[in-house]
Amino acid sequence: MLERPRAAGSRLRREDLVDLALVAVMLALTAGETLSGNYDREDAQVGEVLFWGVVVILPLTVRRRFPVAVWFASLGLLVLQSALMGSSEGTAVFFVLLVGGYTVAAYRPRRTAVLCLVALVPVTMYVSWRSTGNPFDDVEFIAFLVGGFFVAGRIVWSRNRLVERLAAQSEELRRSQAAEARAVAAVQRERIARDVHDVVAHSVSLMVVQAEAGEAQLSEEGPSAECLRAIQRVGRSTLTELRGLLATMGDGADEGADEGAGEGSTTAGSAATHAPSPRLRDVDDLVGELGRAGLDVDLRVEGSPDALPPGVDLAAYRILQEALTNALRHAGGATVRARVRVDPAEVVVEVVDDGGRRDRAAASNGHPGSGRGLDGMRERARLYGGDVESGPTADGFRVLARIPVPAAVAP
Repeated sequence: MLERPRAAGSRLRREDLVDLALVAVMLALTAGETLSGNYDREDAQVGEVLFWGVVVILPLTVRRRFPVAVWFASLGLLVLQSALMGSSEGTAVFFVLLVGGYTVAAYRPRRTAVLCLVALVPVTMYVSWRSTGNPFDDVEFIAFLVGGFFVAGRIVWSRNRLVERLAAQSEELRRSQAAEARAVAAVQRERIARDVHDVVAHSVSLMVVQAEAGEAQLSEEGPSAECLRAIQRVGRSTLTELRGLLATMGDGADEGADEGAGEGSTTAGSAATHAPSPRLRDVDDLVGELGRAGLDVDLRVEGSPDALPPGVDLAAYRILQEALTNALRHAGGATVRARVRVDPAEVVVEVVDDGGRRDRAAASNGHPGSGRGLDGMRERARLYGGDVESGPTADGFRVLARIPVPAAVAP
């Protein structure tokens, strides 16, 4: 029966060196017993007994590489020795049967190991018959000895399989943790992308609008007007590049870090230099900033946002900010009605503009060029089980967001 080596490569392993040492010890013991004349047949030659002892034991040098092949080769050599000499002499017989039986039990599956053990029975009966004329003379004795080593081998087999399973589970756990870490990193990148869009795009849009307003107050051919036009070009180019950059960071990824934003989610070094994330209580500052940029906002806040969970609070603020920024960007000169209602069950954010200078074609397309704005609002609301409706009205554009408030923390 042919077998593949248990390990690729021809170099000696530590197990091979152990087996060589074991064979050397068995050869030494066999030689010592033979030279002392301790063997059954008085007419047997010492050299003949030594030769067969060496031949029978030598295959054990590769017992762990080819357990089954070594076992059947050893059984075959014992049969050949009995056929030629009339009996199997010396301790080599016991070494081969005990070590070989242990090896097939310890390094091969149960079915294969049992078949190897069964194959020992006719060999033992033949050897006993050749030696004493009674095929059952040594069967019980040999079966008891080999059976004990066989059981020990099965225990080792079970332990090795347990170690392998634990190692596989450990590797699977490591891979799972690595995958989880990558997923967390992806979520973090997406959160950062969303905040970059909310903050940078908002600020750059204000810069462009202010530059447009400043240009309108100056002579068209003056150097200051050209500087303001350059600011507008750079601002618009920056917004386009920003949207392209953020698009490469993945669309549709779930966010999972807003819940703790501004509360330990930054590093210790940046915490000292970054302000906390805004909340609905800061909407007056937002409206004032947009008002200075030329957007007329009529804001009404109903209910107190103080008891809202941080994630819901931040999501509502970002949706309001993005909706107002879109109105500033795409409906310059518009009057905007913004309403924030905090109920025990939900937070409602509604922003409606009257169209301003937006052309009707742009309105029907729903703020063209707004990039990730509307998608970002929907993702933020969806994260907390809410939704965002958006679309053109008779004169302008409307954004309506609803975000449920968890019952345990509903104000």
